[in-house]
Amino acid sequence: MNRTTILTVVVAVASLGGAVAMRPGPAPQVSYEDTGQLLFPSFTDPSQAASLEVIGWDETAARNTSFKVELKDGRWTIPSHNDYPADGTERMGKAAASFIDVKKDIYRGDRPEDQSSYGLDDPTDPNAKERGQRITIKDASGTVLSDVIVGKKVEDKEGYRYVRLPDQKRVYAVKIDVDISTNFTDWIEKDLLLLEQDQVVSFMSDTYKVDESQGKVTGSDPLLVKKDAADPEGAIWLLGEGSTPIAGKELDSFKVKQAISGLDRLQIVGVRPRPEMLTLQALQSKGFFVTRDGSRLYGNEGEVKAICDDGVVYNLYFGEVTYDSGLALTAGQEGGEAAPKPEDEAAAKKDANRYMFVDVFYDPTLDTKATAGGNPDDAAGAKRAKQLSARFGKWFYVISDASFKQIRKAKAEFFKDAPAGSGASPASPASPAAPAKPKPAAPKLEKK
Repeated sequence: MNRTTILTVVVAVASLGGAVAMRPGPAPQVSYEDTGQLLFPSFTDPSQAASLEVIGWDETAARNTSFKVELKDGRWTIPSHNDYPADGTERMGKAAASFIDVKKDIYRGDRPEDQSSYGLDDPTDPNAKERGQRITIKDASGTVLSDVIVGKKVEDKEGYRYVRLPDQKRVYAVKIDVDISTNFTDWIEKDLLLLEQDQVVSFMSDTYKVDESQGKVTGSDPLLVKKDAADPEGAIWLLGEGSTPIAGKELDSFKVKQAISGLDRLQIVGVRPRPEMLTLQALQSKGFFVTRDGSRLYGNEGEVKAICDDGVVYNLYFGEVTYDSGLALTAGQEGGEAAPKPEDEAAAKKDANRYMFVDVFYDPTLDTKATAGGNPDDAAGAKRAKQLSARFGKWFYVISDASFKQIRKAKAEFFKDAPAGSGASPASPASPAAPAKPKPAAPKLEKK
């Protein structure tokens, strides 16, 4: 290699070295003056929270959804569901705590056109592509404690979500554990009836139907059963006086307990406000009817009654089917038409829910716990019935078809085949079944 070639190589190597030295390195992470600062510095105590609102988007209905929980007069309610009582203390505390000490960890940009990629479009924008959830928490005075749009999860950082403040375009990735349910049933008291199955000493089921065209009740054949007082375990049930047995069958105590267990575990899927002054129209629209003298209520799919040992009597009336879904199911339509029955029979069964009317009263003659000679109004059962009546008197309820079928069974379902050679054994051996009595004609119902 001659000297010229060597110089050429040296110059080339030197040029390469210069090029490498001048090559730009990795772009430094952009940091702004607020990076690392708290997202909501003034929100330090979960107990400050007095209201929570979540605004989202229902893709199926192509409209906004709003779910709100608020503390009113010392009681948690759900304004988005006509102020239905909420069991909100623990759940609200957890939701509020999600936004305390959350920092603006990683800056991700200020370009509005990039917000869709982070799932941070305004949920109220009908033209948005990827909407986020806007979550707002306020204190008792209405002062905003936190207000943020929460978007997608950050793929490469576990526990991180994209967020932005509603009036700003800057996007941050933050470490936050936010799991706020907007499911109505997650916020309410799970034990609707406040009933323990061991309290029930007598149970009645009548699966009649209301013939609206004739204004008559048809198919009424009530089954009345009672606990065997001689059984210390309370596991044996007997036919009550006046209940007609089924030939060759005996009462199945397990099926009775199963129905009462359904009462104990009854959960609702929706509510409708009951007008203070009940009208025929309000009742009939839900499948409930009254006699002309107003003394008797009927549900178009029958009723059950549970009598407790403290004299509290529960009457549950089963009304019309509703095929509504979403907010229309849980809170009711807002001036819209009720959802039609699906054409597919399987879908119809799946989507079927049913209106229920609950009435509670106290009967001192059935109270086995009252003090002899005492004032009936002072009895614990009377006070419990008064509280329950106030609880149920404001609402029509919607229950699932599964709950309906567990509680409301055809009479034959409460019986099983009698043991071979025993003959029909419908009642307690010591208490033969009463002969069947002729049924009075069903009263005519009011028609509008």
